[in-house]
Amino acid sequence: MGLRGFISEQEKKDRVIRVKKPVSSEYEIAALMTKTEGKISVFENVKGYDDVKVVSGIASSRDLLGEALGGTRQDIISKISKAMADYESFGYKFEKGTFEEKSFKSPDLIKHLPLTKFYEKEERTYTSASIVSVIDPETKVPNVSFHRMMYLGDNRFSIRITKRHLYTIMKKYNEKVPVAVFFGVHPAIEAAAATSYNLGMDEFKLANSLLDGNFKAAKVGDIPVPSSAEVVFKASIYPDRLEDEGPFVDLSGTWDLVRKEPLLEVEELFMRKDALYQNILPGGTEHRILMGVPQEPRIHKIVSNTIPHVKNVVLTEGGCSWLHGVVSIKVRNEGDGKNAGMAALAAHPSMKRVVIVDEDIDITDPVQVEWAITTRVQADRDVVIVPHAKGSSLDPSQNMEEGTMTKWIIDATRPFKLPEEHFMQVKVPGEDKINLNDYL
Repeated sequence: MGLRGFISEQEKKDRVIRVKKPVSSEYEIAALMTKTEGKISVFENVKGYDDVKVVSGIASSRDLLGEALGGTRQDIISKISKAMADYESFGYKFEKGTFEEKSFKSPDLIKHLPLTKFYEKEERTYTSASIVSVIDPETKVPNVSFHRMMYLGDNRFSIRITKRHLYTIMKKYNEKVPVAVFFGVHPAIEAAAATSYNLGMDEFKLANSLLDGNFKAAKVGDIPVPSSAEVVFKASIYPDRLEDEGPFVDLSGTWDLVRKEPLLEVEELFMRKDALYQNILPGGTEHRILMGVPQEPRIHKIVSNTIPHVKNVVLTEGGCSWLHGVVSIKVRNEGDGKNAGMAALAAHPSMKRVVIVDEDIDITDPVQVEWAITTRVQADRDVVIVPHAKGSSLDPSQNMEEGTMTKWIIDATRPFKLPEEHFMQVKVPGEDKINLNDYL
């Protein structure tokens, strides 16, 4: 299944907004994206681009992502965890790509695609939903990951590459690294691309597992991409040809640094005749969900090794889906809450604060989490401070010279030795069964 099928499904549920008035790719689309988060937006009339629409918000809520994975928002961890456990058995087939309807060699890209200006500082033009596919030259296994790209003109970008899997693979090549870059795919494929796992995982197998065997690939040269992709670049990265990249807005919604990053040149552009070019609002909800949610199953698994009775894990939206988390557990022993907190910080080293709650708390509801802190926490007893710890570069308040931060654990579980009923929220009898519409 591709992006179009998913949009069609969600349109039946009133989760799609179609913007029919002419809009500009310079700031106007980005401004509209800030007003439509939580739903899918289709910008049908982009000024200067008669045969391209812009799509955003396809994973801008946990409900959308949960349905993309074949469940609900409560099923996300179990769906990704199961897919990660089974992915090796999900080989995939190849077919002709739908993106091969049009092609342009050495393209002047901005003539064909509405590359977007999101923010005004130095008026940078970016791709924000670009996913890179590369082959490890030693193992021959493809690797797939998100990378923002700053447009330099004609067919050239500077591409932001952190020291993770693409960086490691890039070092195995000599002068240039052949890659494919694709846009506009089903959100389950995006979830697979955003998942951090061991180098050597074929994320397309993971995508096929998430899609119950319905994923198919096509090849651009020797490099696999989703056959249903809307837009694809055949490109090369030049590790030794560095260009300025930034400033741009990262996960925290604050300005990132200007860095020297590798040059990427597009040798050929492929696209559907009526292509859906995808954007993600930098620092917005979709950005945070795609970056943070795929980390939650890994945190769940590692914390479960310490505290077996883990119910759920969430990296909170207010914590940029990266820096703050909540874990719900069933307490069996004194100290379980603090042990779970230490395990969570170790499982996701970028996490700055974790709150541990009992299993009666809905950790997707920030009001319930704050209620647990309010009614079950005394700071001198239940807050653990971890100073000078290595954390995430995405925290603008960290010690920039040392690259360290102070982390903390809030144990908001019920005091172990006191009566449970003393800390339970009282409910009116029958309130869960009442449907107000039956009385109107």
